[in-house]
Amino acid sequence: MNIKGILRSTAAKFIAFAGIVGCFAGALFLTENTITDFATDNGSNMVYRFESDFADSYYMSQQLSIMCAQMTNAFEDGMDAAEFSRQHTDFAGNYFGRMGDKTVGNDTLTEAETKNSAFYMIARPGGNVESNAGISYGYPLAGYDEETDSFGYYTEEDAAEEGWKFNKFNPYPSNTLLLVRFTDAQAAPIKAEWETQKTQITGVINQAVVLTAIALLLFVYLLFVTGRRPEDEEVHFATIDRLPVEVNVVLFWSVLGTAAGLNIALMSELLSGSGDLSFLLLPSILFFVAAFAFALELTLSLVRLLKAGSLARRSWCIRAFRWCFDKIGVLCTGTWHGLGRLRLAFTKALLGNYKTRNVVLLFTAYSVVLAFLAAAFAGVGGSFFAFVLGVGWFLAAGYFLIRRIDGFDRIVAALQRMRGGDLSFRLTDMPEGVFAAMAEDLGSLGDGMQAALQNEVRAERMKSELITNVSHDLKTPLTSILSYSDLLSQLELTPEEANDYAKIIHQKSLRLKNLTSDLFDISKVQSGVEQMVCERLDAVTLVRQALAEQEAQNSGLVLKVTLPERELPIWADGRKMSRVLENLIGNCVKYAMKGTRVFVSLDERDGKAVFEVKNTANYEMDFAADEITERFVRGDAARSTEGSGLGLAIAKSYTAACGGMFEVEVAGAQCKVRSSFPVYGL
Repeated sequence: MNIKGILRSTAAKFIAFAGIVGCFAGALFLTENTITDFATDNGSNMVYRFESDFADSYYMSQQLSIMCAQMTNAFEDGMDAAEFSRQHTDFAGNYFGRMGDKTVGNDTLTEAETKNSAFYMIARPGGNVESNAGISYGYPLAGYDEETDSFGYYTEEDAAEEGWKFNKFNPYPSNTLLLVRFTDAQAAPIKAEWETQKTQITGVINQAVVLTAIALLLFVYLLFVTGRRPEDEEVHFATIDRLPVEVNVVLFWSVLGTAAGLNIALMSELLSGSGDLSFLLLPSILFFVAAFAFALELTLSLVRLLKAGSLARRSWCIRAFRWCFDKIGVLCTGTWHGLGRLRLAFTKALLGNYKTRNVVLLFTAYSVVLAFLAAAFAGVGGSFFAFVLGVGWFLAAGYFLIRRIDGFDRIVAALQRMRGGDLSFRLTDMPEGVFAAMAEDLGSLGDGMQAALQNEVRAERMKSELITNVSHDLKTPLTSILSYSDLLSQLELTPEEANDYAKIIHQKSLRLKNLTSDLFDISKVQSGVEQMVCERLDAVTLVRQALAEQEAQNSGLVLKVTLPERELPIWADGRKMSRVLENLIGNCVKYAMKGTRVFVSLDERDGKAVFEVKNTANYEMDFAADEITERFVRGDAARSTEGSGLGLAIAKSYTAACGGMFEVEVAGAQCKVRSSFPVYGL
């Protein structure tokens, strides 16, 4: 199997699919397991938050802010300095806090000493925080206004000026100050912990990135090969591809969204300190991986539909939109076309034919006469006299019009009957004038056409009978001539030239026999006497047999044969089709230029089995393609080669009798003959 076949094999696609799912599972498990280990198993929260430098770390800022907040709470709760010191003996840094007359601390710090430290935080009332350790954690000394639900100013002067009402701990005394610091030596353990966690998490992230990159490469490979097989270029569907596109998309988001939501919720609980839920981590990951595998297959299903051009056909929304669009388009188009047809119909009905023109003319004349009579006789006898004259005029015009309309309808009916083949029909009792003359001309035309048709039928019948009778009568003497000439050619005659004469007589007799047989065959098939015994045939086998029987490879020609590997069934008469192929290939052997290439092909096109033969002729082809298939017409006008001029005529007649199509194309010295049949069973 070649590289293409290996890449499109089921095993390769399964390995790629499993690889994508495995990479996703590995990346997910590494990431979540590492995060939960730091959040639960190690008994501490995440100290590394993807900062680039420890000085900007959230963990360091958190240590400083928590101590400031704890000192604030101690002052607000009235805790004394000794109790506060006992509760915070494990604090690695130095701190000092003052609020009014109360102080707490493990060192007497000044602002200058604090600012000269490696990491520090200084907090004053009003949430005013100064620090060199990144973003502060919390809001030390940030008082809260219960009525406005907001933080505000927190000095006595600010409170009086704004008139805000604070809770019982506010406002803070104006001398309130919180100082917290870490020297490099004090921050070293915290930094070591941060760097250790950074190394571990960065390594896990790098592994997850590598696994993700591998999964993406495998996914791109699956996009190209999904739906393809090694043996062909068609898109093959799976069972899941029968789902409508909307169902596919809903399943994708519902399954993957549910699994991801549950997993994220569990991770949030674990990170918040709910270590008792850690046993659910592995089932959550497995469920998420299974949902991802299902979503991946749904995605590949959409890709297969897109490749095959079936996405719109499988989509309810697109089909509904197209249906509505088509209906609206048909309605608009139909309305526009209907108005156009109404206008044309009105114009045609009014002036388009003889009958309506007469009606319009008579109506116009009638109206003009009535108007004239009404104007002329309005004062003589009143309008009654004009009315009587108008009625009389109308009746006379109506009688004249009805007679002419009847004559026109009879002419139209006679033409329709003659077109249907009734040439003996005659029109009688026609109105005098143009209609009587037209009826006489139609009778003469029918007589002439009938006589010409009878003569043509008689001549064609006589020709077919003559050919059939002559062919039949020639068979008996030809058989005797062939038999005796064959015997003579086997004897040793004297003089020596007599042997050559006997062979020539035998060869010419065979040619005459073939010509007689061809005449007999084409007469039968064109007269409709020939009976066709059709059955299911393999066109590939027929072509191979014809090539083997003609021995075209030994004729000095370069044969290029293109045949399908599979069976190509047709419905035809096997004996007649063998004769067709024999004539077509035999013509190439006779008339193709020696040393040239002859192209013989058989393939399926648009549900038809098409057999083609193309060759370069050894003579000048100055004939029309439709003439060469007539009887006794030869492309070689000089008749320098053997042939009766009946080969293509017989091939065309047999092909048509079996229900196929026969075509000839001529371009310069190139001649192409094509015979096509519907593929049986489609």
